[in-house]
Amino acid sequence: MTDREEASGTRDWLPVGEEPQPVGSITHLLVLKGAETSLVSLPSGDVDAETEPASGLYHNDTRYLSRLRFTLGGLEPVLLDAREVEHGSTAVFCNPTLRTPSGQLVPAQTLIIRRKRVLIEGMLEVLSISNYGTEPVDVELRADFDADFRDIFEVRGFERTGPREPVTKDVGQRSVTFRYVGGDRIERRTLVRFGREPDRLTESRAVFRFTLQPRELVSIDVAVMTERGLSEYRFNEAVALVRQQQRTWLDESTQIITDDEGVNRLLTRSLLDVQALRGRVSGIEYIAAGAPWYECLFGRDSLITGMEMLPFRPQTLAASLRVLAHYQATHTDPARDAQPGKIPHELRWGELANTGEVPFGQYYGSVDATALFIVAAYEYSRWTGDALLIRELWPNIQRAYEWCIRECQSNPHGFLAYKRATAVGLENQGWKDSHDAIVWPDGRLATPPIALVEVQAYLCAALNAYVRLAKLLGEPVPAEVASRPKAFSGAFEAAFGHDDLGYVLCLDGDGKPVPTPASNAGHVLWMGAASRTRAAQVADMLMGNDMFSGWGIRTLSSRVVGFNPLGYHVGSVWPHDNALILAGLRLYGFDSQALELADAMLQMGLAFPENRVPELFSGDAREFRVVPTPYPVASRPQAWSAASIPFVMATMLGLRPGEGSQLKIVRPQLPLHLREVEVRNLRIAGGQVDLRFRRLGSNISVEVERIVGDVEVVLASRWLEEETFSAVS
Repeated sequence: MTDREEASGTRDWLPVGEEPQPVGSITHLLVLKGAETSLVSLPSGDVDAETEPASGLYHNDTRYLSRLRFTLGGLEPVLLDAREVEHGSTAVFCNPTLRTPSGQLVPAQTLIIRRKRVLIEGMLEVLSISNYGTEPVDVELRADFDADFRDIFEVRGFERTGPREPVTKDVGQRSVTFRYVGGDRIERRTLVRFGREPDRLTESRAVFRFTLQPRELVSIDVAVMTERGLSEYRFNEAVALVRQQQRTWLDESTQIITDDEGVNRLLTRSLLDVQALRGRVSGIEYIAAGAPWYECLFGRDSLITGMEMLPFRPQTLAASLRVLAHYQATHTDPARDAQPGKIPHELRWGELANTGEVPFGQYYGSVDATALFIVAAYEYSRWTGDALLIRELWPNIQRAYEWCIRECQSNPHGFLAYKRATAVGLENQGWKDSHDAIVWPDGRLATPPIALVEVQAYLCAALNAYVRLAKLLGEPVPAEVASRPKAFSGAFEAAFGHDDLGYVLCLDGDGKPVPTPASNAGHVLWMGAASRTRAAQVADMLMGNDMFSGWGIRTLSSRVVGFNPLGYHVGSVWPHDNALILAGLRLYGFDSQALELADAMLQMGLAFPENRVPELFSGDAREFRVVPTPYPVASRPQAWSAASIPFVMATMLGLRPGEGSQLKIVRPQLPLHLREVEVRNLRIAGGQVDLRFRRLGSNISVEVERIVGDVEVVLASRWLEEETFSAVS
């Protein structure tokens, strides 16, 4: 505190250390994602940022279309049906009873309007109007449109301080081009183009006038293109291309086919949601975190998504490892929480990130991504046997390891802890990164530097993984490095162990254990970092009524002061969190609890519209409603949520890599009383396997139907102790 502040009794406040949270709700809106573009619209397909602030067409954290509404001479058509389809969306309307300016009376339901839409380097749609009356009808179709180029953080409520330049508009014969040069001096363009020449075209409205004969149909094509792609596409060609890309993705992925069509649809939707979030940066593919708020690269999210996808598409994790290695920090920069060796938390490319108004352009405020990078590299090597990629990444793995060790040594308690280095950075830097996420049981906020329990578990795994990767590559392993995993595991058990909870939530800045029941401890099981006694305590805690809602495990116990079922990290349910916990329950043999959780998660996925698993949902008890309550602004699709459902199925089937080219099948279980499950094209150690699981009374049989390559399938009753990351006693 300065002398002036001390004399006046005042001091500057720090901003709340979290990303701006969206306001309002998008639960009633349609979200489409594809080709590095997302669209948030009303179910009708209309975009109107004035009435629905979140609606728009987005690319690279910028809203390229803020308005697109169709009316019949200014009158809203009547929406009859709207739904998402695999390649986009469709909607059907009819006219209300109306009278044209010429005096013609058009009875209701005379005109049927059909709207079809697809995303491909922008958005294409076809609007068709049919006359089912007995007389010709004069039609005036109006299209109102605009582009405001708002940054995604502005849409989320952030008030920019820099000036906003005007948007220029160029009107052509059948198109309007919007141009905006932001504070980052990047020109962004939107082209709105119509397939037929409008009778009247201004910078914000197109008017089409025509006479529809009985049974006649007129179609109008509309293209909205960002600066990424201004190429010509016909609608049907675009739909065919999107469908082909989806088929290729599914064909190249492991397929799990059950005897329940609902579960099959859920699995397909989940895999396609991961596919829809693909993007490229620095020439490398990555999986964006989620739409519409997090369409960018997140280190932690991409690593966890990649590990969830290992049984289905291991190249997803390979791409994430490469792109994160490319952006690994090389020097210290407090403004970005960067230190040599750290793996990035978040990379964004919008105007406010580029100009530094928000710190998330290239931001490193994540305490766990660096350890997870090492763990993910090891898991990838086990599934694939791809030593070449590990050799390529070895310098990055070494730097990540060195950062972890330096950070532990700089902490007086010897653990991996965080405290933001910039006032505008994230206050909490684990996966629960909202400002109120890490609390004492009485609701008090824990004070930094904070050592989270799950982060120490990741580090336990990372220390072991580093030794094993070094041996894989034939690199020397000094005695100090070889002994560090066991020593750290013992210190972790002594400092974080708790006789009721299994493990405390964290150590606060004074090194005091924070005994708050929360889902974090479940990740200790996922990493294999728990002792057997503590693991049983964690399992009991997580499946208690205060933690398990019936739809999933809450982020925070309902007994904790400040619990809120709709709090972002203080009572809600996160599917990826539950999937990782479920893997931990299976690892330690808590199969009945795992089966209960798997059933809940699959039923949750089946209950959400279009079987799209959201980022998170309410932690309300299942007895309150027959379906889970949505979180108002949850991203959908969200990568690690989408990947969680396939991961749950792989976990319950017991699919794990063994030694060398072994595929282990450990205590397979079929959730939701499924009777038969096929696994096709499962890749392991350079080979492929097809399997069939059948329920036979209380037992599950396994049939190996095809093996390609040098793969050995081994049935096992448990994950062997030497396969876990730490000594489990």
